[in-house]
Amino acid sequence: MFFILTDEVLMKTIADTVKQQEARTFRVATLGAGIFAHLIVCWTVLSVGYMDISALQMLGLSSLAITGFFVLVFLIGIEWNLTLEDPEMAVPRMIWALTIVIITSHFVIDLKSVVLFSGLAMIVMGANRLSRSQQFLVAGYGLLLYITVVYLTSPEGLDWVTEVLLIIAFGFVLLFGPALYRFEHLAIEGVITEKNEELVKALAQIREMAVRDEMTGVYNRRHLMELLAREKAMADRKNYVFSIAYVDLDYFKNVNDRFGHSAGDEVLRSFSRVAENVIREIDCIARIGGEEFVLVFAGTRQCDAVRGAERLAIGLKDMSVTLVEPDYRVTTSVGITEYRQGDSVQQLIDRADMALYEAKRNGRNKIVVAGDKPSAKGNQFRIPSYK
Repeated sequence: MFFILTDEVLMKTIADTVKQQEARTFRVATLGAGIFAHLIVCWTVLSVGYMDISALQMLGLSSLAITGFFVLVFLIGIEWNLTLEDPEMAVPRMIWALTIVIITSHFVIDLKSVVLFSGLAMIVMGANRLSRSQQFLVAGYGLLLYITVVYLTSPEGLDWVTEVLLIIAFGFVLLFGPALYRFEHLAIEGVITEKNEELVKALAQIREMAVRDEMTGVYNRRHLMELLAREKAMADRKNYVFSIAYVDLDYFKNVNDRFGHSAGDEVLRSFSRVAENVIREIDCIARIGGEEFVLVFAGTRQCDAVRGAERLAIGLKDMSVTLVEPDYRVTTSVGITEYRQGDSVQQLIDRADMALYEAKRNGRNKIVVAGDKPSAKGNQFRIPSYK
């Protein structure tokens, strides 16, 4: 079993790694698409004579960009990036993109700011995964590269005022662009997280409503059947036993006729609260219709379930039905049975129901434990009358 679990964990880890690598390749491809679009713009500007560079030099820069793309994809493909502290290779990706954008944009005449900042917009979007220190590193590299390119290739009559303003604007974009994008991204994530939490709570409430009886708040028949199926599965697999008690409120119709249906509804709710107070946390109570309830005693034999039913009967002594007649009380008839190997859930319920019927036929206000055989009479336990 240990080795099976280990293999499952290993396979899941491998699958997660493959998905992460695919995501990293996709991010490189996305950034590459942005650079490709930038190069298309540069080639267009070159074709109309607004770049101070030859077509051969532009081809060399384009080849450099393509080479950088394939190198990054290759390193991810051989999983070399997994040996790095930052397997995303966020800084190399940004340096690659900045180098292409800055060098190509520098040779643009008149439209430099337009071409430069259109390229930077794509870089800012890709820089959202950088840490703060990495952002400063990339921004410093970009500024240094831009100043170096301007200094080494500056023609005579260069408008240095314009260049200085461009450098300042360039620095602001590199430093604050990713920061603002991350701030907005975190804000959106916060809203989504909050909405997800609200959705989770709403779904939990819906699930709870689906398994609860609307009037009394205890579990409904549907949940009872699911719970009994789980208890049966445990009992069939190992040395485990459980019992159920089929409970019916005696002469409940008289309560409705005498005090009204609202009083009857309140009796059902009060009975449910009493039952929840006397059973253990691992036990369960469910309303299956009208004034009939089923108690599930987990890990309990029927002799101990009898004591639980007696505690329930004792608890009803303090349950008032109406202020009109403070001394009026309700009693219960209870049929108890223990799960037997080979039982179906319905057979288990039917046997408890037969024991309940016997309790009602013999005067009510009794607890009857189902006999060993279908035709056998159960053991009766008289509950002292307190009506």
